[in-house]
Amino acid sequence: MYNHFNLIAFSLEGERTLHQSGKTWKVTPRTSYFQRKSAYIQELSDAESWKVLAFHIPDQFLIDFAKEFMDSLPTENLPEPKSDMFIKIELNEVTETYFYSLLPYFSKDSQVSEKLLELKFKELFLSILSNPSNKQLLSYILCLNNEGKPPIYQVMEKNYLHAFGLKEYAHISSRSLSVFKKDFKEHYLVSPGKWLFNKRIGHASVLLKTTQQSVLEVALNSGFKNVSHFSRVFKKKYHVSPLEYRKSAINQIEKN
Repeated sequence: MYNHFNLIAFSLEGERTLHQSGKTWKVTPRTSYFQRKSAYIQELSDAESWKVLAFHIPDQFLIDFAKEFMDSLPTENLPEPKSDMFIKIELNEVTETYFYSLLPYFSKDSQVSEKLLELKFKELFLSILSNPSNKQLLSYILCLNNEGKPPIYQVMEKNYLHAFGLKEYAHISSRSLSVFKKDFKEHYLVSPGKWLFNKRIGHASVLLKTTQQSVLEVALNSGFKNVSHFSRVFKKKYHVSPLEYRKSAINQIEKN
């Protein structure tokens, strides 16, 4: 799945399991979390019964919020912001009650004023960030406020295994396509296309050597959109087919 915006969610019923970059997060009822805009894998088996109250938030809202309420936030002794897409929100009686109080706004037949809903959400968000237990979230938002956009390496290292085009990567990194390409080349010293290919084909070679995944699974789990394209570019890179590559790797292990 792919989030175009940041997300603040409160889980009402059921469970949900998310995966990204080798990490797993399990969401249970009456818990809350902040999710940075990113790509991730969601298990379908436990998602069908999951009910959630979710707010999708653009970066600019977070930046403007930090500026507006800076004097009211506990900004001393903040930790270094982490690169994880998922930040658990610690709830207290006030914030949990506040989430539930917002539910009627989404069940009425008449449309709720957008300004009123924004005001209610700001109150909730201020309550969350005022809690000293949520300093990791506050640290990330203030970092975003200072920089205006996440570091290019942070976006790419977390998302290169997802089959996105450059426009999607630019969007996740809060840049225009032209600025994304410029910043990318300044950091990695190669074009985005070449870097993505090398990272994905390298990851695929590791999966072929170390797992029992089918060639189709290896292709999809390495960021390639279809197996025929993957097999073609893999053979061009390694001069053997994916299956021949796996067989050779197994033979080498047996010899050693």
